[in-house]
Amino acid sequence: MTSSNTQTGRTVSTKIADRVALKVSDALKSEGLAGLTVPALPALIAGEVAEVLAGLSAERRQELNSHSAELKQRVRGVFEGFGRQSSDKIRLDMPAEIEPSNGEGLGAIVSSEQGERDLDTITVSRKLEDWAGTVAGATELNRQYGVARSSLNRWQHVNDVIGLLKGTRKHVYPVEQFVDGRPARGLRDVIRLAGSHRVAWLWLIQHNPALGDRSPIDLLKKDRVKEVVDAARSYFLPQ
Repeated sequence: MTSSNTQTGRTVSTKIADRVALKVSDALKSEGLAGLTVPALPALIAGEVAEVLAGLSAERRQELNSHSAELKQRVRGVFEGFGRQSSDKIRLDMPAEIEPSNGEGLGAIVSSEQGERDLDTITVSRKLEDWAGTVAGATELNRQYGVARSSLNRWQHVNDVIGLLKGTRKHVYPVEQFVDGRPARGLRDVIRLAGSHRVAWLWLIQHNPALGDRSPIDLLKKDRVKEVVDAARSYFLPQ
């Protein structure tokens, strides 16, 4: 039968071991620990342990020494278990079995003719001017804005002007892209990045958060070409 004195001694030594283990744990959690080299880590922990030991009486230090194996085991457990458990982790209850599912599938396959008829029933017709703004043909640009037809053909050939197909053959040109009878600089780069005149113009007339919620075409007309081209590159060529 264990005597009361022996039981009391074990209780005290256990409490001391707990205090030392707690000190080691606190040292590992220290914010200043991240920048320490490996040799400095044992010194820091040893200093923390020494601080605890210094506050103990000679009798308690003797009791601790007699239970060094238990202390060693507790300290090792702190190191090996450190960082394994985190209160930030989300515990998910996963079902033991997952019910297989094939989804709804693609549905019945129809002919191209039926597909076109189905699209016609849901497609909403929209005039070019409703989304592109005011547009004008070559004759109207020459008469109202002084844009020579030869210049317009040359600009279109090198993608310096945006031309939108209206109908089957006729091209019209958004009036907003012109400054003093000439297309704004930078349109060629935007067209190249967008891949088509229509996509380029759709992007140019939308308010862009990356450009202070201004429309790119508005900034091109102010000769802020680099800002617009950089924004277009980020949009059309994402990393």
